[in-house]
Amino acid sequence: MKTTFLKIKESRWTSRLLSPIILLLIIIAFSIATDGRFSSSRNITMIIQQALTVATVATGAVFIFSTGNVNISMGAATALVATIAAKIYLKTSSVPIMAVSAIIIGAMVLALTALLSTWLNVRVLYVTVVMMTLLASIQKSILGSETITLPYKMTSALKNAEVPLMIFIGFFIFCTILFHFTGLGRKLRYLGINELCAELTGFKKSRYLLLGFIIAGIGVGAGAVITIIRNGSITADTCATLNMDCMLAIVLGGMSCFGGSRSHTFSAVVGAVMVTVLNNGLLMLGVSSTLVQAIRGIVFIILVCASQARPKGLPSRKVK
Repeated sequence: MKTTFLKIKESRWTSRLLSPIILLLIIIAFSIATDGRFSSSRNITMIIQQALTVATVATGAVFIFSTGNVNISMGAATALVATIAAKIYLKTSSVPIMAVSAIIIGAMVLALTALLSTWLNVRVLYVTVVMMTLLASIQKSILGSETITLPYKMTSALKNAEVPLMIFIGFFIFCTILFHFTGLGRKLRYLGINELCAELTGFKKSRYLLLGFIIAGIGVGAGAVITIIRNGSITADTCATLNMDCMLAIVLGGMSCFGGSRSHTFSAVVGAVMVTVLNNGLLMLGVSSTLVQAIRGIVFIILVCASQARPKGLPSRKVK
């Protein structure tokens, strides 16, 4: 009996199906608690729209988290890229130029993070702590006390044409193919399973880490474009909670904090919807936004602690 339970627990399908089942149960619970208002078509549509930015950025972040590294500057990077891209649009009045600029700048910002970690031989987490502060400071210096407002005609037209949804779907398909059907994804997951073994078998960690960060940077750029279209304006508070949302989405989606073989792009999408559902449902029940943030933090800590145990039989990542 115990052996059967352990096999079910360790099964890859258990981690993939558990999160969608929990998501469905949460939706049912909120629907009952709000007398059906939560499950109305209008509210479900709003949840999907709200989840697009988190899902896009978190899907790209899977390429980083799968290696066993954590990037806590995703929100600050997205806010900065959105600010610069919005200013570019106001100068050029061209949506394609704005979108391409956002993707290039996002990839460059994230690539710089990976290069600094490699060149300085410092863990990614520590570099992203510095980058988070630096990027937020740059964004505030660009904005000052200003609010960048985009033309309503442009943003409403793109929103009505479901451009944000198309951006997400395109990026998700791109990431899924790369992550699950190419050698790049396998090698990134191998780094998460055991970094030392990966290097001993000939994987150049710095190269694959850089590639992972560049793809995550493309996600940051795509997320910035979605943010511009959805919000129609950029302020100092833009993407303020995106960083926590991304990390929470990845963990809620069923990925391990250590990355590895259980990493999946699907986890980011399920987790992003779950985060948005929790935010929306708690607010509909009258819970204050401050308390919602506290609950999210507690959930994140519990999930991180629950996934601390490494799979048995794997060599340690530390060299003694």
